[in-house]
Amino acid sequence: MSPLLQIIIAGVGTYLLRLSFIGLSARLGAPSARTEATLGLIAPAVLAAIIADQLFVGDQGLVVQWSWWIGGVIAGLVAWRWRSAGITMVVGLVCVWVLDAMLGM
Repeated sequence: MSPLLQIIIAGVGTYLLRLSFIGLSARLGAPSARTEATLGLIAPAVLAAIIADQLFVGDQGLVVQWSWWIGGVIAGLVAWRWRSAGITMVVGLVCVWVLDAMLGM
């Protein structure tokens, strides 16, 4: 199966899954404050899992990828200073790209 077809199938599946929960939520009523708070933590947890994978695991197994570590520290400082997820992600990604280009990774 081609990568493009896999991406399309995953996108349609994700869309349909979200649509089903939106339809179900209309029948159940408004979620509680505790449920909303829990749902708000899902995206940061998934992002942290993706980043942790890149920090500790490489093509050869368990390795230290310095560009990701340095980019992560810089992104952490940006997040602490500006408290913006968008700015943090952009700065972190740009740092990793520049460091990868400089270090020849």
